[in-house]
Amino acid sequence: MGAVLAKSSSFLFILAAGYLLKRFGVFGKKDYAVLSKVVLNLTLPAAVITNFAAMEWSAQLLLIPVLAFLLNWLMMGVGLLASRRQAAPTRALFVLNCPGYNIGAFALPFVQSFLGPQAVVGACLFDVGNAIMCTGGSYAFTSAWLRAGGQRLSVRDAARRLFSSVPFDTYLAMLVLVVAGVAIPQGAVDFISPIAAANPFVAMLMVGMMFEVDLKPGYLRQMGLVLALRLGSAVLLAVAMYQLLPFSLPIRQVLAVMVFAPASVIAPAFTVKCGGDAGLAGCLNSLTILAGILGMLCTILVLGVA
Repeated sequence: MGAVLAKSSSFLFILAAGYLLKRFGVFGKKDYAVLSKVVLNLTLPAAVITNFAAMEWSAQLLLIPVLAFLLNWLMMGVGLLASRRQAAPTRALFVLNCPGYNIGAFALPFVQSFLGPQAVVGACLFDVGNAIMCTGGSYAFTSAWLRAGGQRLSVRDAARRLFSSVPFDTYLAMLVLVVAGVAIPQGAVDFISPIAAANPFVAMLMVGMMFEVDLKPGYLRQMGLVLALRLGSAVLLAVAMYQLLPFSLPIRQVLAVMVFAPASVIAPAFTVKCGGDAGLAGCLNSLTILAGILGMLCTILVLGVA
């Protein structure tokens, strides 16, 4: 427990440092975009490669992307039910922000620090199915089903958005290599290991710089309900995944942690496209970060991971 608290304190310090350095003008409000490019194009792909190279492969793991994909659809259904009889922009807020998990830039750094390579690969595979929905799948469904503002997202546009993601392409490339039995040269792993090791720090600093909360009274009810739905569902799903799924212990542990990850950083943009309130969507996204930190750390402590 002491090790978990020490590591989590370090993460919280980095998050707070990113936020405070922005507030005091050391970083500009949009400087997080630079770190985002570093994470998505360098440190995160390096972390994916080094952990895939150290894993033990099993064909059973291919079920994880399917599970993540179905889980997103389940949470969209939760959002639809919770927002029935509401106006289309409000329904869009629920349908787009109840599902979706920020794995690469948020949950993966936690897993990388607390769990082993097998768990990191489990998180990457979860993000394969999750990314399909986060990068356009959930928006395409929401805009068509609710006829809520904005332009419809075509299959071609959604696919282009998905495959232009360097982390997603890295997931797929490493998955193909591992399934084909192609080993990553140890020299290559050693070469990129320092880059991979930087991923938790850079990602947490970036998230801290992105954090922004504007608690307007009119926002509180909707934000509270979405957060309650995400956290309540996460508790039930974490218990079910840990107790019922036929995977190894590290994989069941990481899946139980994944369901507490914050909402996708793209969700506010899609919410606005569907006619939603930009301030409300952005504030909600930041609050899911706080809820995610709490949920993921509590799960790690309950599972006795470290």
